[in-house]
Amino acid sequence: MTTTGTQTVPAATTLSLREVLIQFKARYHVDILFEDRLVNQPVNASVIETTATLEENLTKVLHPYDLRFKKIREGVYVIVKSRKAQTTVNQVLPNASETTGILSTAPLNRTTLPAYSSLDMHVPALAETTIQGTVTDEKGENLPGVSIVVKGTQKGTTSDADGKYKLDVPNTSAILIFSFVGYLPLEVAIGNRTVVDVTLKIDNKTLDEIVVVGYGAVKKKDLTGSVGVISSKEVKDLGVTRIEQGLAGRVAGVQVKAVSGEPGAAPQIRVRGIGSISAGAGPLYVVDGFPTDNIQTLNPNDIETLDILKDASATAIYGSRGSNGVVIINTKRGKSGKAAITLDTYYGWQKVSKVPIMKNSLQQAQFFYDGMRNKNLDAGKDVTGPATAWFTPVPTIIMDVLEGRNTTDENSLDKVLVTAPQRQIQLSATGGSENVRYAVSGEYFNQDGIIINSGFKRYSLRTNIDAQLSKRLSLKLNFNPSYTDQRSLPSTGVSGGTASTLGIVASTLQIHNFRPLLDANGNYFNYAGLADMADIYNPLAVAQETITSQKGLRLLGNINLDYQIMDGLKFNVLIGGSLISGKGMYFRPQRVYFANELALGTDNSSLTTNWLTEYTLNYTKSFNKHSFAALAGYTVQKEHGESNLLSSNKFPNNLVPTLSAVGGLITNGTSSIYEWSLLSYLARVNYNYNSKYYVTTSIRTDGSSRFGAQNKYGLFPSVALAWRISDENFLKNVRSLNELKLRTSYGVTGNNNIGNYDQYGTITYENYGLGNSVATAIAPGRIGNPSLTWETQTSINFGVDASFFNNRISGSIDHFQSKNTNLLLNVNIPNNTGFSTALQNIGEVKNTGWEFVLSTVNVDRKIKWSTDFNLSTYRNKVVKLGPQGDPIYSGNNVTQIGQPIGMFYGWLTDGIFKTQAELDKGPFYNPTGSDRSHVGDIRFVDINGDGVITNADKTIMGSPYPDFYYGMTNRVSYKNISLSFTLQGSQGSMVYNTSRGGGNSGRARVRGYAFSNNYWKSEQDPGDGKTPRPNDTPTGGVRLPSQLFLDTGTYLRVNNISLAYVLPGNIVQKLGLGSLRVYVNATNPFIITKNTAFNPDVSTTDNPLTPGVEANDYPLPKSLLIGLNVGF
Repeated sequence: MTTTGTQTVPAATTLSLREVLIQFKARYHVDILFEDRLVNQPVNASVIETTATLEENLTKVLHPYDLRFKKIREGVYVIVKSRKAQTTVNQVLPNASETTGILSTAPLNRTTLPAYSSLDMHVPALAETTIQGTVTDEKGENLPGVSIVVKGTQKGTTSDADGKYKLDVPNTSAILIFSFVGYLPLEVAIGNRTVVDVTLKIDNKTLDEIVVVGYGAVKKKDLTGSVGVISSKEVKDLGVTRIEQGLAGRVAGVQVKAVSGEPGAAPQIRVRGIGSISAGAGPLYVVDGFPTDNIQTLNPNDIETLDILKDASATAIYGSRGSNGVVIINTKRGKSGKAAITLDTYYGWQKVSKVPIMKNSLQQAQFFYDGMRNKNLDAGKDVTGPATAWFTPVPTIIMDVLEGRNTTDENSLDKVLVTAPQRQIQLSATGGSENVRYAVSGEYFNQDGIIINSGFKRYSLRTNIDAQLSKRLSLKLNFNPSYTDQRSLPSTGVSGGTASTLGIVASTLQIHNFRPLLDANGNYFNYAGLADMADIYNPLAVAQETITSQKGLRLLGNINLDYQIMDGLKFNVLIGGSLISGKGMYFRPQRVYFANELALGTDNSSLTTNWLTEYTLNYTKSFNKHSFAALAGYTVQKEHGESNLLSSNKFPNNLVPTLSAVGGLITNGTSSIYEWSLLSYLARVNYNYNSKYYVTTSIRTDGSSRFGAQNKYGLFPSVALAWRISDENFLKNVRSLNELKLRTSYGVTGNNNIGNYDQYGTITYENYGLGNSVATAIAPGRIGNPSLTWETQTSINFGVDASFFNNRISGSIDHFQSKNTNLLLNVNIPNNTGFSTALQNIGEVKNTGWEFVLSTVNVDRKIKWSTDFNLSTYRNKVVKLGPQGDPIYSGNNVTQIGQPIGMFYGWLTDGIFKTQAELDKGPFYNPTGSDRSHVGDIRFVDINGDGVITNADKTIMGSPYPDFYYGMTNRVSYKNISLSFTLQGSQGSMVYNTSRGGGNSGRARVRGYAFSNNYWKSEQDPGDGKTPRPNDTPTGGVRLPSQLFLDTGTYLRVNNISLAYVLPGNIVQKLGLGSLRVYVNATNPFIITKNTAFNPDVSTTDNPLTPGVEANDYPLPKSLLIGLNVGF
C-alpha cells in the first residue's frame, strides 16, 4: 500500500486518464473538457494526492503524456497538448459528446491513405497558398489543439502549444473552420490574406449550464424539480428600476403584474397562483445566500443569474417560506486575469403608456345638462324654461359651453402627466489572480416620474471578493451598501372619496375640460364649492406644492467560508446581515386650493436589522456510474425593527415644513418595535445512476417565533424522481431526439408570512360613561391562540423535458396540483367569551395548473433567430372556510367555498329599461323609494326571481384570474447587430375599475369616459341599450357595484424592444478601447387591449382577498433609452 496525503491508495491501482479526470470532476465540482484520443493512457492512482488542489493533481497526471490543462473560466478546464501538434490531412473536426457530465470529444476518424510512392503515376501539382496565424481566446491567451479545417474538404491541422498554425489551402476563396471543444465554431473567409488570426468565444451552451437551487447548485440537465432560469443577458439594457420587472413574460408559471408605474414601485409577483387567504402571497428572495423580502435597492446590472424555484422539490429546502416560490439571485463575481473595466450608461425619456379616452368639454356639458334635466323630471318639475331657471338649475358655465361662449377644452391629464427623463451610469471592474478575484461596481440611477414631481434615485456600490486562502480554505465576501431617495405622491384613490383622500389620478379624472388647472392669472384653480363638480384638491397643486420624501440607507453583506475537510467533504459557514434605515416626511401647506385646511406635516423613521448564520456540510462521491451528493445544515435568522411616526396640524405658517416649526405641538404619534426569529435544520440527498436515473430527497424543520407555543416547529419533506428516458436503448437510435426526461415530485412547504404576534392576545383602551364624564380603561382587544400553526402546502408536480434536431427545438411541460391547508381565518366565536372572532387555522385552498415552454432555433446561419415561448394556466378553488363555511366579503370581492379566492361580487345587469313597457315588467330597484328604477336606468338580473332587486340578488359577476397568460421572446442577430423583443399577454381576466363608476353610473357632475357617450336619452333614442341615462341624483341602483364596473383584463403588450450594435474590433482598437456597444431600448411601446383605463394588468393592493381592483393607480410609463457599453 502507498500512503498519499491523508488517504491510503493501493499501489497497484491503475486507472485510465479519462477515469481519473471523471473522478476529479466529481471531487472538485468542476467541468473538465477533453478529446477522447488524448486521455486513453493509464495512470497510477498512487500519484494522486487527496489533499492537493485540482490544478496540482492535474499537473501530476498530465505531465507524463505531454498534456497540460487550461482554465477557460471559473470551474471549467480543458485538456490540451503541451507540445506542437502534428499537422495532418486527416479529418480533425472534433465531435462533441458527453460522458458522465464531462464534455469530451469522440476519437478522431483517421483515414488510411494508399502508398502512392510505389506506383508509377503522374500527379499534377496544385497551386496552393500557405495560411498561418494564431488562435486565442477572449482573454487573449493562446489556444493549443484547435482544429482548423478547409471547409468542404478533409484538409486541416491543429494549433500548436502557442496557438499557432500553418495550413496550405487550394485557393484564396477557401473558408477555414476553427473548432475547439468548449468554444463556438468559427468560419473565416481567407480572401487575399496570408495571415489569419482569430479569437474563439466560449460556448456556454456546450458547457453544462449550472442552475442554483437552495443551498447548492446542479447542472441543468440533472434537475429533478421545476426551476425557471434567467441569465444577466436576458435583462441586460432593459432600463428597469427593479430586477423583478425583467421577469415579465419570461418564465412559465411566474405572473408579473406591472401594477404601478411609480418609480421604485415593485411589481406584483405570483408563482403558480395564490394559495393563501390572509398570509403573504409573494415569493421569498435569496440574494447571494441571504433570504430577504426587499430587493428595491438591488442594481439589476449586478445580477448574474435568477433562478425561480417553483415546485415543492425545489422549494421545500426553504421550509416555511417556500410555498409562494423562491427567487434565487446571484450577483456577478470576479474572474482571473487583468482588470476589465466597463462603463454602462444610458439616457431616456418616458411618457404615459396608455390613457383613458374621456369626454371632451362639449360632451361633458351635454352629459351634465341631460343629468340635471332628468333630475328635475324625476321630481316632477318643469323643464320647459331656461335651464338656468329650473327648480334645480343648470350652472351657467354648462350653458356657456353648450352655447359656445366657453370654448376651453383642456385635458388636465396633459398637465399632470409629463415626459420624464431616466438615466443611469455604472462603472464596474473585475479581475484578480488565481487566488484572489474581485468584482466591484458603482451605480447612479435617477428616474423622474411621469406624474409631475415624483421620482426615484438610487446610489449603490457592490463589492464581491473570492479568495483561496489555502489549499483547503476559501472565502467569499459580498458587500452592498445603497441609498435611495423616493419622491412619491398620493396617486391612488377611489373616485367619490373626500377631497383630502382622493389621489392625483382620481382627482384629475374628475376635472371637466372646461375647468383648467390654472386660472387666467396662472394661479391654481380652486375646485371647492362648485355647482358643476365635486370638491377636490387641485391635483397639479398637490403634485407641486406638497412635499413627500422617503429616504433609505441599506447595508447588505455576508461572508462565506468554505473548508474542505477531506476528499468530497466540505464545511461551509455563512454569516450575513442587513441594516435598513428609513427616513420620511410629508408636508401639505395651508392653501385656498386645499380647501383652506390647516397645514399638515408628518415625520417617520424606521430601523431594521436582520442577521443570518448558516452552517452546512456538503459531501459528494462518484464511483463507477453512481453519483451521490448530500447536504446537512443548521441556520438561524433574526430580525428586529423599530419605527416612529409623528404628525401635527399646528404649523404657524407654510414657511418651515418640518415638525420643528410646531413647537412641540404634536397632534398624533405612533411607534412600534417588533422581532421575529427562525431556527432551522435541513438536509438533502441527490443520487443519480449513469446520469439516467435520479432521486432527490430533502427535509427541513423550522421553528418560528410567530407561532403558538404548541406548534412552533414544522416539518417540510420532499422527494423527486427523474428518468432520462432518451438514454435507454430503445430510444438511442432515434436520431431526431436529443433528450427526453420525465420528472415527478412531491413535497410539503409552509407559509409563515403572518403577523409577528398573531398568537398572542392583546389589550386596548376603551371609553366608558361614568356619570357625566367619560373614563378610559384597559380592556381585552384580541383573544390569543397558542395553537396557531403554519399554513401548509402539499404539492405534486409532473414534468417532461425534451429537445430535438440537435437541440434546435426544446421545451418542457409541467402539471402541478397543490393543496394549502391550515389557512388563517378570523372565525366567529360565542359571545360569552367576550370576543366576537378569533384567529384560527381552518381554511383550505386547492390549486392546479399547466405550464408549457418551447424554445426554437429558427435560423442558424449568418442571420440567427431564436424564439422562447411560454404559456401558463392555473385554477384555484376554496375548499374550506371556517366551521360554518361562511363567505368572506372584502369590498366588492368575495371568497367562498367552491370558487377561486376574491371573485368579483355584485349585481349582474341585463341592459337598461329602454321603454316604459320594459320597466313595467321589472325587476325593480327600491320600488317605493324616490331612487326607484326609471326608464333609462339599469335593468339588473333578478337572481331569486322575486321581482325586486335586493342584496339577495348579488352574485359572482366576474373573475380577476386569466384563463391563461403567456410570454414570448425573439432574438435576431446578424454580424454585429442584434435585435430582441419580448411580448407578454393575459387572456380572460376582468378588472374592477372604480373610475368606471363615475363614467358609467350616470352621475352628471363626474367627468366620464368617452365610451359612455351613447347613453339613453329618450325612448326614441335609447343609445346603445347598455349605458344608463345621466342623473345628478342617480336612481335605479345605478351606482351599485355591478358588471358596469368591470373592465377587461385581456391584453397583449410588447414589453421590450432592444436593438444593439457592437463596433468591430479594428475600430475599437483604434479608439484605444476593449469593446464598444451601442443600443436603443424601448419599454412598453405597444399594447393591444379593450381596457378603458390606464393599465389592464393592475391590482391596487397586495391583499389576496381583493385581486384585480383598479383604484386610479399610478399609470404605467413607456420609455425610449439610448445606451452605451464601453470596455477598457
